[in-house]
Amino acid sequence: PLHPPHLLLPLVTLTAVLTLGRGLPASAPRAVGMSADRLTTVDHVVRRGITAGAYPGASVVVGRKGFAVWQKGYGRLGWTTTSAAVVPEESIYDLASLTKVIATTTAAMILYDEGKLDLQAPVQRYLPEFTGDGKDKVTIEHLLTHRSGLAPGRQLWKTARTPAEARQQVLESRLQQPAGQLFNYSDLGADVLGWVVERISGQTLDAFTEARIFAPLGMEDTGFRPDGSLLSRIAPTEVTPPRGYPVRGEVADESA
Repeated sequence: PLHPPHLLLPLVTLTAVLTLGRGLPASAPRAVGMSADRLTTVDHVVRRGITAGAYPGASVVVGRKGFAVWQKGYGRLGWTTTSAAVVPEESIYDLASLTKVIATTTAAMILYDEGKLDLQAPVQRYLPEFTGDGKDKVTIEHLLTHRSGLAPGRQLWKTARTPAEARQQVLESRLQQPAGQLFNYSDLGADVLGWVVERISGQTLDAFTEARIFAPLGMEDTGFRPDGSLLSRIAPTEVTPPRGYPVRGEVADESA
């Protein structure tokens, strides 16, 4: 989570098991051109972080050429001694802004492959309600490459009382600079791209990504808004968020 505040509404953020072990066969590092000795450096780095108090635990998987060559759990899911140990095949972590590339971008490119989405087309072709000065020049490619001119994000949880109000505020957001002028990492652009996917596909983003990405790839533990029965496998995301209690198994970003 080294990005600006994670805003992916109404998409919320993904959680996933941070492991390739169930999906990829195991292999000795040497067989795929990797050094087993150098991989042990992972141990030192992760354990040093736990000792320093940077995180209570971690799940590490290294894959190459279709094989998992390193898979190991470290520490615990939470900060207490009663927290469950991290298990690579089971522990679930919030993917946060990686939702942009794992879900939203992938969904958009599926529609592109099917000839349903033109990357050079203005966003307004698909979302006529995306209006304001200069927005007629914003293309799908601008959204994908964070060159739309939209701001990094907005604290929508302070200004919107419903998802509909939040959506409207994003669509009416002013550009900070003309489209294509410069790179500016934007959660708002990801929101708009997600709504384009929904408009074209006729499905909500969570339904589309489950049917077209996660299920076909066997990503059984990847999705939006995890069921409460999975709570014991989920690592806490935030300890002191604005909502006043530790976040675990919920979307970390209040604006989502």
